[in-house]
Amino acid sequence: MKHLLLVLSLIALQLQADESKHRIIGLSEPSREQDLREQVKTMPEIELAACNFDTAEVTFRYDPAKLMPGYNPKKPPAPDAITRRLEDLLRAASNGTFTLVPLSTLPADKLQKIEIQCGLLDCKGCRYGAYIAIAKLDGVERATVNETALLTAWIDPAKTNREALEAALKKGHVELKTL
Repeated sequence: MKHLLLVLSLIALQLQADESKHRIIGLSEPSREQDLREQVKTMPEIELAACNFDTAEVTFRYDPAKLMPGYNPKKPPAPDAITRRLEDLLRAASNGTFTLVPLSTLPADKLQKIEIQCGLLDCKGCRYGAYIAIAKLDGVERATVNETALLTAWIDPAKTNREALEAALKKGHVELKTL
């Protein structure tokens, strides 16, 4: 009997949990995935169900009643309200270093890969600064920067181009190397 009650309780918990998938800004390099995992652990309202560094996509699992203040099961919140709440919690926990953006609608084979060799970016913070200078630009679907200061961006060529990325980097005081 106790076993049956435990199973029923677990099923009830699973039925209450919802998930949503988002693209995330802040996964600038592989080590930032662990940073994200640590930040999410500080947020009791949500769980990181999945994280894909290669696509910069995350899936959050949550109980809507715990996530949303004033939750009414008869009138559940709209998906955009849930996204805003997740965004607010994540931003607060990470001091703004992680933010949510809508999922990419452009197929991966339509994205253009651009590589830009930057000057000295010898610490995680410097690399993040170069990354963030372009990550929020319209048309940048995802970006990374590695320890050799190679910035890679996958862009929608209908919305942006290499010159716009280089201009944003220069505006952010990032030195560019000529190849």
